[in-house]
Amino acid sequence: MTGDTHQPSEEEVILMLKRAGLTLPPEQLESCCAVVRRLEAAARRLRKDLKRADEPASVFPIRR
Repeated sequence: MTGDTHQPSEEEVILMLKRAGLTLPPEQLESCCAVVRRLEAAARRLRKDLKRADEPASVFPIRR
């Protein structure tokens, strides 16, 4: 993917599915493409300015 505005084309989604060993019927492929577009948009909205120490999960000590 190039840049923060890339939206995978249907052909790219099909290629990713083939690499994963999946073959979907047309109606499921259409749904999958829509989901990928929404996931890409959601990923772009994630904050990228956080440091690892800012992770909320790091406040819980791990006891062994």
